[in-house]
Amino acid sequence: MEATRLLVCVDGSMPYMESCLQYAEWILKAMNATADILYVTDAHQFDFAMMGDFSGALGAQPYQRLCDQLKQIETEKTRVVKETVEKFFEKVGLSDKITFKHERGSLVDSCQAYEHSETGVDLILMGKRGENAAFATEHLGANLERVVRASSRPCFIACRKFTPIKKCALAYDDGPSTRHALQFLIRSPFMKEIPIDLLYVCDEENPPEEVTEMLASAEKTLKDAGYQVNTVCLHDDVSDGIANYVTNNAIDVLIMGAYGHGRIRNLFIGSTTTELMRRCKNSVLLFR
Repeated sequence: MEATRLLVCVDGSMPYMESCLQYAEWILKAMNATADILYVTDAHQFDFAMMGDFSGALGAQPYQRLCDQLKQIETEKTRVVKETVEKFFEKVGLSDKITFKHERGSLVDSCQAYEHSETGVDLILMGKRGENAAFATEHLGANLERVVRASSRPCFIACRKFTPIKKCALAYDDGPSTRHALQFLIRSPFMKEIPIDLLYVCDEENPPEEVTEMLASAEKTLKDAGYQVNTVCLHDDVSDGIANYVTNNAIDVLIMGAYGHGRIRNLFIGSTTTELMRRCKNSVLLFR
Protein backbone atom coordinates (compact mmCIF):
# COMPACT_ATOMS: atom_id res chain seq x y z
CA MET A 1 0.00 0.00 0.00
CA GLU A 2 1.30 3.49 -0.89
CA ALA A 3 2.41 5.53 2.12
CA THR A 4 -0.01 8.15 3.44
CA ARG A 5 1.40 11.68 3.77
CA LEU A 6 0.34 13.73 6.78
CA LEU A 7 0.69 17.48 7.15
CA VAL A 8 0.74 18.31 10.87
CA CYS A 9 0.31 22.03 11.59
CA VAL A 10 1.82 23.30 14.87
CA ASP A 11 2.16 26.81 16.28
CA GLY A 12 3.92 26.18 19.58
CA SER A 13 0.75 26.48 21.65
CA MET A 14 0.34 24.05 24.51
CA PRO A 15 -1.42 21.76 25.14
CA TYR A 16 -2.69 21.62 21.53
CA MET A 17 0.73 21.15 19.92
CA GLU A 18 1.44 18.22 22.23
CA SER A 19 -1.96 16.73 21.42
CA CYS A 20 -1.29 17.10 17.65
CA LEU A 21 2.07 15.36 17.98
CA GLN A 22 0.51 12.50 19.96
CA TYR A 23 -2.26 12.02 17.40
CA ALA A 24 0.37 12.14 14.63
CA GLU A 25 2.28 9.42 16.49
CA TRP A 26 -0.90 7.32 16.74
CA ILE A 27 -1.60 7.68 13.00
CA LEU A 28 2.00 6.98 11.98
CA LYS A 29 1.95 3.75 14.01
CA ALA A 30 -1.49 2.73 12.71
CA MET A 31 -0.70 3.31 9.03
CA ASN A 32 2.07 3.17 6.45
CA ALA A 33 2.60 6.93 6.74
CA THR A 34 5.10 9.78 6.84
CA ALA A 35 4.54 13.29 8.19
CA ASP A 36 5.68 16.83 7.51
CA ILE A 37 5.45 18.83 10.75
CA LEU A 38 4.76 22.39 9.62
CA TYR A 39 5.41 25.59 11.55
CA VAL A 40 4.54 28.83 9.76
CA THR A 41 5.89 32.24 10.71
CA ASP A 42 3.09 34.76 10.20
CA ALA A 43 4.61 37.27 7.81
CA HIS A 44 2.03 39.91 8.75
CA GLN A 45 3.63 40.50 12.13
CA PHE A 46 6.61 42.06 10.30
CA ASP A 47 4.51 43.92 7.76
CA PHE A 48 5.71 47.55 7.72
CA ALA A 49 2.31 48.78 6.52
CA MET A 50 0.67 47.02 9.44
CA MET A 51 3.19 48.49 11.89
CA GLY A 52 3.17 51.97 10.35
CA ASP A 53 1.39 53.64 13.25
CA PHE A 54 4.12 52.45 15.61
CA SER A 55 6.86 53.98 13.47
CA GLY A 56 5.19 57.39 13.64
CA ALA A 57 4.70 57.19 17.39
CA LEU A 58 8.10 55.72 18.28
CA GLY A 59 10.40 57.26 15.72
CA ALA A 60 12.37 55.42 13.05
CA GLN A 61 15.19 53.99 15.15
CA PRO A 62 13.10 52.61 18.05
CA TYR A 63 10.68 51.20 15.48
CA GLN A 64 13.50 49.40 13.66
CA ARG A 65 14.80 48.01 16.97
CA LEU A 66 11.31 46.76 17.78
CA CYS A 67 11.10 44.94 14.43
CA ASP A 68 14.54 43.42 14.98
CA GLN A 69 13.54 42.22 18.45
CA LEU A 70 10.34 40.66 17.10
CA LYS A 71 12.35 38.83 14.44
CA GLN A 72 14.79 37.55 17.07
CA ILE A 73 11.91 36.31 19.22
CA GLU A 74 10.37 34.54 16.23
CA THR A 75 13.71 32.95 15.32
CA GLU A 76 14.08 31.62 18.87
CA LYS A 77 10.48 30.38 18.91
CA THR A 78 11.04 28.51 15.64
CA ARG A 79 14.14 26.87 17.12
CA VAL A 80 12.25 25.79 20.26
CA VAL A 81 9.30 24.38 18.26
CA LYS A 82 11.66 22.45 15.97
CA GLU A 83 13.61 21.07 18.93
CA THR A 84 10.38 20.07 20.74
CA VAL A 85 9.04 18.27 17.65
CA GLU A 86 12.26 16.41 16.92
CA LYS A 87 12.76 15.34 20.55
CA PHE A 88 9.17 14.07 20.74
CA PHE A 89 9.49 11.82 17.68
CA GLU A 90 12.97 10.69 18.65
CA LYS A 91 11.57 9.57 22.03
CA VAL A 92 8.77 7.52 20.39
CA GLY A 93 11.11 6.03 17.78
CA LEU A 94 9.60 7.72 14.73
CA SER A 95 12.32 10.20 13.74
CA ASP A 96 12.68 8.54 10.34
CA LYS A 97 8.97 9.10 9.63
CA ILE A 98 8.86 12.88 10.10
CA THR A 99 10.39 16.03 8.64
CA PHE A 100 10.16 19.44 10.32
CA LYS A 101 9.22 22.22 7.91
CA HIS A 102 9.33 25.97 8.52
CA GLU A 103 7.57 28.36 6.16
CA ARG A 104 6.97 32.10 6.16
CA GLY A 105 3.62 33.52 5.09
CA SER A 106 0.12 32.37 5.97
CA LEU A 107 -0.86 28.92 7.21
CA VAL A 108 -3.61 28.60 4.60
CA ASP A 109 -1.26 29.39 1.71
CA SER A 110 1.39 27.02 3.07
CA CYS A 111 -1.13 24.17 3.42
CA GLN A 112 -2.34 24.79 -0.12
CA ALA A 113 1.24 24.72 -1.43
CA TYR A 114 1.93 21.38 0.25
CA GLU A 115 -1.41 19.99 -0.89
CA HIS A 116 -0.66 20.85 -4.52
CA SER A 117 3.03 19.89 -4.41
CA GLU A 118 4.43 16.94 -6.33
CA THR A 119 4.22 14.65 -3.30
CA GLY A 120 0.84 15.99 -2.16
CA VAL A 121 -0.93 15.58 1.18
CA ASP A 122 -3.45 12.89 2.16
CA LEU A 123 -4.49 14.18 5.59
CA ILE A 124 -4.09 17.51 7.42
CA LEU A 125 -3.84 17.48 11.21
CA MET A 126 -4.15 20.59 13.37
CA GLY A 127 -5.33 21.65 16.83
CA LYS A 128 -8.86 22.82 17.51
CA ARG A 129 -7.47 25.99 19.07
CA GLY A 130 -4.25 27.93 18.70
CA GLU A 131 -1.91 30.17 20.65
CA ASN A 132 -4.68 31.97 22.55
CA ALA A 133 -6.32 28.73 23.69
CA ALA A 134 -5.74 29.52 27.37
CA PHE A 135 -7.52 32.87 27.04
CA ALA A 136 -10.39 31.90 24.73
CA THR A 137 -11.39 28.42 25.73
CA GLU A 138 -14.73 28.52 23.91
CA HIS A 139 -13.34 29.86 20.62
CA LEU A 140 -12.05 27.84 17.69
CA GLY A 141 -8.59 28.55 16.31
CA ALA A 142 -8.36 31.56 14.00
CA ASN A 143 -6.84 29.53 11.15
CA LEU A 144 -9.03 26.45 11.56
CA GLU A 145 -11.99 27.52 9.45
CA ARG A 146 -9.80 28.99 6.70
CA VAL A 147 -7.69 25.84 6.35
CA VAL A 148 -10.70 23.51 6.30
CA ARG A 149 -12.58 25.63 3.78
CA ALA A 150 -9.55 25.89 1.47
CA SER A 151 -8.49 22.25 1.62
CA SER A 152 -9.84 19.37 -0.44
CA ARG A 153 -8.16 16.88 1.91
CA PRO A 154 -9.55 15.34 5.11
CA CYS A 155 -8.74 17.45 8.17
CA PHE A 156 -8.19 15.83 11.56
CA ILE A 157 -8.92 18.45 14.26
CA ALA A 158 -7.20 17.44 17.49
CA CYS A 159 -8.82 18.11 20.84
CA ARG A 160 -7.05 19.64 23.83
CA LYS A 161 -5.86 16.35 25.32
CA PHE A 162 -4.86 13.24 23.42
CA THR A 163 -7.10 10.23 23.96
CA PRO A 164 -6.35 6.83 22.41
CA ILE A 165 -8.96 6.24 19.71
CA LYS A 166 -11.17 3.37 20.83
CA LYS A 167 -14.54 4.38 19.38
CA CYS A 168 -15.66 6.75 16.63
CA ALA A 169 -18.94 8.01 15.18
CA LEU A 170 -19.74 8.89 11.57
CA ALA A 171 -22.49 11.53 11.22
CA TYR A 172 -23.91 10.38 7.89
CA ASP A 173 -26.38 12.00 5.51
CA ASP A 174 -25.34 10.43 2.16
CA GLY A 175 -24.15 13.80 0.86
CA PRO A 176 -20.92 14.02 -1.21
CA SER A 177 -18.75 14.88 1.79
CA THR A 178 -19.98 12.01 3.97
CA ARG A 179 -19.66 9.63 1.03
CA HIS A 180 -16.03 10.74 0.78
CA ALA A 181 -15.67 9.93 4.48
CA LEU A 182 -17.15 6.48 3.85
CA GLN A 183 -14.71 5.82 0.99
CA PHE A 184 -11.77 7.00 3.13
CA LEU A 185 -12.73 4.55 5.87
CA ILE A 186 -13.01 1.72 3.34
CA ARG A 187 -9.61 2.41 1.73
CA SER A 188 -7.59 3.35 4.79
CA PRO A 189 -6.43 1.14 7.67
CA PHE A 190 -6.58 4.30 9.85
CA MET A 191 -9.52 3.12 11.98
CA LYS A 192 -10.02 -0.41 10.75
CA GLU A 193 -10.02 -2.00 14.21
CA ILE A 194 -12.19 0.67 15.83
CA PRO A 195 -15.98 0.27 16.32
CA ILE A 196 -18.04 2.86 14.43
CA ASP A 197 -21.42 4.28 15.38
CA LEU A 198 -23.23 5.34 12.21
CA LEU A 199 -25.38 8.36 13.16
CA TYR A 200 -28.29 10.02 11.42
CA VAL A 201 -30.45 12.85 12.77
CA CYS A 202 -34.09 12.74 11.73
CA ASP A 203 -37.08 15.05 12.27
CA GLU A 204 -39.44 12.14 12.50
CA GLU A 205 -39.50 9.60 15.30
CA ASN A 206 -39.78 6.84 12.69
CA PRO A 207 -37.42 7.61 9.78
CA PRO A 208 -38.81 7.27 6.24
CA GLU A 209 -38.01 4.19 4.17
CA GLU A 210 -35.41 5.97 2.02
CA VAL A 211 -33.43 6.93 5.14
CA THR A 212 -33.58 3.37 6.47
CA GLU A 213 -32.36 2.04 3.13
CA MET A 214 -29.59 4.65 2.93
CA LEU A 215 -28.31 3.78 6.40
CA ALA A 216 -28.54 0.05 5.70
CA SER A 217 -26.43 0.53 2.55
CA ALA A 218 -23.78 2.54 4.42
CA GLU A 219 -23.75 -0.01 7.26
CA LYS A 220 -23.26 -2.90 4.80
CA THR A 221 -20.42 -1.02 3.06
CA LEU A 222 -18.59 -0.55 6.35
CA LYS A 223 -19.20 -4.11 7.51
CA ASP A 224 -17.98 -5.51 4.19
CA ALA A 225 -14.78 -3.51 4.75
CA GLY A 226 -14.30 -5.21 8.11
CA TYR A 227 -15.75 -2.62 10.51
CA GLN A 228 -17.89 -3.29 13.56
CA VAL A 229 -20.89 -0.98 13.03
CA ASN A 230 -23.74 0.20 15.23
CA THR A 231 -26.39 2.25 13.36
CA VAL A 232 -28.26 4.90 15.36
CA CYS A 233 -31.05 7.19 14.14
CA LEU A 234 -31.48 10.18 16.46
CA HIS A 235 -34.79 12.01 16.77
CA ASP A 236 -33.52 15.35 18.01
CA ASP A 237 -32.09 18.73 17.12
CA VAL A 238 -28.91 18.14 15.09
CA SER A 239 -26.44 19.85 17.42
CA ASP A 240 -28.08 18.65 20.64
CA GLY A 241 -28.51 15.10 19.38
CA ILE A 242 -24.98 14.63 18.12
CA ALA A 243 -23.25 16.52 20.94
CA ASN A 244 -25.14 14.58 23.62
CA TYR A 245 -24.58 11.26 21.86
CA VAL A 246 -20.84 11.87 21.50
CA THR A 247 -20.54 12.85 25.17
CA ASN A 248 -22.72 10.06 26.57
CA ASN A 249 -21.20 7.27 24.47
CA ALA A 250 -17.48 7.93 24.95
CA ILE A 251 -16.86 8.81 21.29
CA ASP A 252 -13.19 9.65 20.74
CA VAL A 253 -13.47 10.92 17.16
CA LEU A 254 -16.52 12.39 15.41
CA ILE A 255 -16.34 12.02 11.62
CA MET A 256 -18.34 14.60 9.66
CA GLY A 257 -18.74 16.14 6.26
CA ALA A 258 -17.45 19.70 6.08
CA TYR A 259 -20.02 20.67 3.46
CA GLY A 260 -22.97 18.31 3.20
CA HIS A 261 -26.35 18.31 1.52
CA GLY A 262 -28.48 16.99 4.34
CA ARG A 263 -29.30 18.32 7.78
CA ILE A 264 -25.68 17.85 8.88
CA ARG A 265 -24.28 20.55 6.61
CA ASN A 266 -22.69 23.96 6.12
CA LEU A 267 -19.80 23.42 8.51
CA PHE A 268 -18.44 26.74 9.79
CA ILE A 269 -21.02 28.61 7.70
CA GLY A 270 -24.12 27.73 9.68
CA SER A 271 -24.24 27.88 13.46
CA THR A 272 -25.06 24.19 13.96
CA THR A 273 -21.67 22.68 13.31
CA THR A 274 -19.73 25.58 14.77
CA GLU A 275 -21.66 24.88 17.95
CA LEU A 276 -20.89 21.17 17.61
CA MET A 277 -17.18 21.88 17.31
CA ARG A 278 -17.31 23.95 20.48
CA ARG A 279 -19.49 21.58 22.49
CA CYS A 280 -17.85 18.30 21.55
CA LYS A 281 -14.61 17.97 23.51
CA ASN A 282 -13.37 15.09 21.38
CA SER A 283 -11.39 15.25 18.14
CA VAL A 284 -13.14 15.64 14.78
CA LEU A 285 -12.29 14.28 11.33
CA LEU A 286 -13.73 16.49 8.57
CA PHE A 287 -14.32 15.76 4.89
CA ARG A 288 -15.11 18.03 1.96
